[in-house]
Amino acid sequence: MSRIIVAFLLLLAQPALAGMSLDKIIVYLDDSPNARDDILVSNPDEETLYLQTEIYRVDNPGLPDEKRVRVVDPKEFKLLVSPARAVLTSGEQRRFRLMPLERNLDKEKVYRVTFKPVVGDIKTDKTALKILVAYQALVFVQPKEGTYNLQLEKEGGQWLLKNTGNINVEVSDVQYCQGEAGCRPLELSGRLYAGASLPIKEEIIGGHLELLARGRETEKLQLPLL
Repeated sequence: MSRIIVAFLLLLAQPALAGMSLDKIIVYLDDSPNARDDILVSNPDEETLYLQTEIYRVDNPGLPDEKRVRVVDPKEFKLLVSPARAVLTSGEQRRFRLMPLERNLDKEKVYRVTFKPVVGDIKTDKTALKILVAYQALVFVQPKEGTYNLQLEKEGGQWLLKNTGNINVEVSDVQYCQGEAGCRPLELSGRLYAGASLPIKEEIIGGHLELLARGRETEKLQLPLL
């Protein structure tokens, strides 16, 4: 009697492992009626790929009470993924279309869409190990005029880098600059969702911060320490 052992690995990076590849794992959409984007899934394997999708809503992203909720009730679907299931033969590619249904948002909505292979037939009389790699795409549905707003605030004697806007921003290459003393890098980076903050653990007095802010585009910012 044959046995099948299945291992699932959930990844949010490196979208090119054997069995399946995605052309992107971060998608930006807005709340306009015709907003849509595609994720191109490829099957580089010799075996047929049986694929299904799952949609998760991220509540309170980036905050201590963040929660991921799988959306299964059709009445609660605010993000459509089409097709929901597909079969890809060896070397085949398939476009999965993402379409938001929400309009006039005050604040961005965050979703995670899982592309999960399911087991096909394994013809063998021996124990078989089949590794299936699932990918998860991060999807942002943003107000059409949405913007992030990075500010430095001090709470309890500690500086915080806070996003007071209504969409997320990714922060990197942060440097602390203090007049003639020049600039030095800070260990501070990550994605800042609306309303979330990053603590600055090093002592800083006066001067300003320089950093790269990445959303749909990338810009360099200077934030004074007032």
